Amino acid sequence: MDNKYDVGSGEQFDDLVGLIEHFRSYPIIETSGDVLRLLQPVSGTRLRANGIEHKGQFQKMNDFQRAQRTGFDGEFQSLKIVDDMHVFTTNEGMKLDNADKNRYRNILPYDQTRVILRKSNEHQSDYINANYIRSPRMGDSSSSVQSSNESLNSVNSLIIRSDTKKTVPLVTKSLSDDALREVKRCIKMDKINGNLCRNLLKDKLYIATQGCLSNTTNDFWRMLWQEDVRVIAMITNEVEKGKNKCQRYWPLSGQEECYDELTVKSISETCYEDFLLREFDVSDKNTCKTIYQYQYTSWPDHGAPQDPDAVLTFIEDINRRMYRIAQEKDAPEHNVLCVHCSAGVGRTGTFIVLDMLIDKIKRSGFNCEIDVHSTVKLVRAQRYGMVQNKTQYRFIYLAIQNYIDNNKIKLRKKVYTSEA
Repeated sequence: MDNKYDVGSGEQFDDLVGLIEHFRSYPIIETSGDVLRLLQPVSGTRLRANGIEHKGQFQKMNDFQRAQRTGFDGEFQSLKIVDDMHVFTTNEGMKLDNADKNRYRNILPYDQTRVILRKSNEHQSDYINANYIRSPRMGDSSSSVQSSNESLNSVNSLIIRSDTKKTVPLVTKSLSDDALREVKRCIKMDKINGNLCRNLLKDKLYIATQGCLSNTTNDFWRMLWQEDVRVIAMITNEVEKGKNKCQRYWPLSGQEECYDELTVKSISETCYEDFLLREFDVSDKNTCKTIYQYQYTSWPDHGAPQDPDAVLTFIEDINRRMYRIAQEKDAPEHNVLCVHCSAGVGRTGTFIVLDMLIDKIKRSGFNCEIDVHSTVKLVRAQRYGMVQNKTQYRFIYLAIQNYIDNNKIKLRKKVYTSEA
């Protein structure tokens, strides 16, 4: 094997750009005599997680495809089809009574997947701008989540059916025999050492929501209590570039505040380089729960972080915490992670997609198939506009690439240490 690109036979090329340029000029002639012309190169969106590692070729292909409206940009543009289909309704969010509970008029929760709040009195509303987000693994088991909509099973079925079309890569690059053996050895050692399954929860449910407004903080805590959420991922600052992005919905360190029928006491606040960790005791008249809030402070609005590794550390710390909570005697029945930024779609969607893909790699190994495009499409079918722009979409690829590279380095160190 010489690590070159081809279409199964014939001339070979050092890189994908050269192959595509060649077949745009010279058509492929089938054995039947039919002529196939490459008018518009379209890449498949499924790929081996292990195959995302070629950084130089990865960036070179991205630059070429940007001009051709394929690659990352083409994939992202095609996601608009899901939004433009208008399959899901937003009737509750559009009601006049709920208008002042939406931070942005154009970001409303789908009725089919929205979180419905239980009402303890006639003055309370069941509305909050939040949606359940389920990963592909949850399947029908998601119907058992407390207080979820009865229509969610049909929505899940629609999502699964809409995602069954297989995509086939234009070309593949073969690994050398030595590289293939190394991959197999790494995967085997990884499974033996338990690295791929570290901090992996069986079923994880997300709630994606907007940053609180001054008149929605009580509803936010009602939702956390109702859904038995123990961990919050906050991916925004309260104020960014002079604009309010999220109302502070928690008491200051060492203080206590009441939110309707719930009392929230701040236990601790720890500062890390890129995020803050706060611990709260939350109680009603009979029960007390501990809730942890992770606030990432280095992610720009409508953009992506400069350092993927910092985000990966943030995700890993959250998963480690959720895993610990799941082992406790009073563990919640479901592993629910509440994620919010300001609108609850851009940074929130990027975080959730990344976490889903990392969970799959942990579960199935470096050589598993991942599909960023289909995963984004899946979460967009549950909340409007998730992963807001091309920058965030490309960042998912980059972060996954870094995740694999980092874990391979750790794995090699363990392998070499065990063989020494």
